[in-house]
Amino acid sequence: MDVWFVTLLAFGLIGSGLIYFAKQKTLLWLGAFALSGLLSLTVLISVLFRDLYWLENIGMSIALIASISMCRRLPNWAYLLIIPMGMKLLDVLWINPYLLNKVPSWVFYFSYIAYDVLVMTLIWYRGPIAQALKLNVHYKRFAQEYLLLVVYGLAVMTNVLAGTEDLIRNNVLGSAFVGFEPRFFYDIYEYIRLPINMAEMVVLIGMGYVAVKAGTSKRLTGAGM
Repeated sequence: MDVWFVTLLAFGLIGSGLIYFAKQKTLLWLGAFALSGLLSLTVLISVLFRDLYWLENIGMSIALIASISMCRRLPNWAYLLIIPMGMKLLDVLWINPYLLNKVPSWVFYFSYIAYDVLVMTLIWYRGPIAQALKLNVHYKRFAQEYLLLVVYGLAVMTNVLAGTEDLIRNNVLGSAFVGFEPRFFYDIYEYIRLPINMAEMVVLIGMGYVAVKAGTSKRLTGAGM
């Protein structure tokens, strides 16, 4: 399978989707659809072609920047998205390069468990954090916030399963597990993470879309008053 074949196939599917939905949806919806498709393509290529793994980080960073930009009129939404954005920058600049080169494989999995749990904790307690930092944010939970937590929760579960299998496979847990080498989650880890990463991108872009739509409605309402 060649990277160009995957790219052309994906562009064909995205283009077909745009043509189909163009008759029914607004330009804003189509833009969100196209952006989600293109960024998901970067994740797909990064998984299928490991030399291009950095595309996933670029795609996710673009998704976060785009979403924060679209949410600029709604501080509560923007504040929520700044949390994974800051953590993603930390991941791209330091965590990922370090873990890929300088630690055992099982440390990689459990480090990302801690990473995702920290992101979930910061999101869950963002209200008290905003209050402690005296941020001018009208804090309120909303449905998309729970979707994002579910995505990170699935990532944690995947890393727990793959990391545990890696510990057993490398005999880190002791002689009691000698001869027992599960490889299911360990071997298909990248392909389990693929839909999770794509779901994260779609949720982020979807949040940006809803924010823009809400902001547009607010402007229109203000203009009519």
